[in-house]
Amino acid sequence: MRNATSEQCGVCYGQDFRHCFQKKSENGTIFNIVICRSCQTMQTLPRPTAEQLAQCYQGSYFEQRTDRGYSDYRSEAVRMQIERVFAMNLKDLGFFEVESSLLRAGGRSLDVGCAAGYFVDFMQRRGWSASGVEISAPMAAHARSQGLDVVQADFLAGEVAASYDLVTLWASLEHFADPRLLLRRLADAVRPGGSLILSTCRRGLLSWLTGPSWRYMNVPEHLFFFSRRGLVQLFGEYGFTAIKQITYGSGLTTRPGASWPYRAAKRLADPLVKMTGQGDMMALHFRKR
Repeated sequence: MRNATSEQCGVCYGQDFRHCFQKKSENGTIFNIVICRSCQTMQTLPRPTAEQLAQCYQGSYFEQRTDRGYSDYRSEAVRMQIERVFAMNLKDLGFFEVESSLLRAGGRSLDVGCAAGYFVDFMQRRGWSASGVEISAPMAAHARSQGLDVVQADFLAGEVAASYDLVTLWASLEHFADPRLLLRRLADAVRPGGSLILSTCRRGLLSWLTGPSWRYMNVPEHLFFFSRRGLVQLFGEYGFTAIKQITYGSGLTTRPGASWPYRAAKRLADPLVKMTGQGDMMALHFRKR
C-alpha cells in the first residue's frame, strides 16, 4: 500500500508501506499499523500531532490500569515493581561492571521520559548526579515534590544543555514521533565513552503471533515498533555501538490476584523467552564512540 496521506516513514523517510492491520484507540479513532517497505520499521499512521501526544500523558494515563496506562503509578507498589525491573536490566546489560568508571568520569545521568522520577531517585541513591526530563506535567511535578531534579519539557524541542556519562530511556523510545531527531539529541547528550541504555517493546515472534491484540500495540502513543537488528543499525548511524542486548517479557503481565495457573504459566514463560531471545521487550546497552 502507498500511504494515501503522503506521510513519510519516521526512520528512512520513504512513503511506501505494507499495511498490516487496523487498531482502534481508546477514544475510537482508527489507526493503521504499517511496515515501511524500505527500512522494515513497523509504525502507526496517521501519526498524531505533538498536541495529541502530549494529551495522552495527562489525566488518567498514570492512574488507571489499562492497556495504555498504569494503576496508580505514584504508589509504592508500582515504584518497587519498576525499580526491580531497572535493577534486573542493568545487571543483565553489564552496567554495574562499568558503573564505577562512569562515576569517576563525572557521574552525571539523564533519564529521558522519566515519569515520576523513579530511576532518577534510584541513581541518586547510588551516588550519581541524576536528573530527568518528562513531558507529563503532573508526573514531573510529582517528581519535583520528592526533591528530584526533573524538568517538564519535550526532549525533542530544545538543544541538549550538557554532556552526560549515562543517558537512559526506559520504555520511552516508542513514544517519540521523530526517531532521527531523537537520535541527534541523544548523540549530543552522551559524551564519547559514555553509556546509553534503553528499553522498548520488541517487534518479533510474540508481536507477530498476537497482532492487534499484542499488549504493546497501544495507539496512538506507541508510534514505532523496532526489531532488535533494526535498532542496533539505526543507533550505529549516530555513533553508538551496542555492547550488550537482552530480551524479556512473555506477554503475561503481572496481575494482582491472578489465578495460580496463570502465575505458574508466567513463571515458566518469562525465563523461557528470555533464554531464547524471544521476549516482547528488549533492552540494549550502547557505548558512544
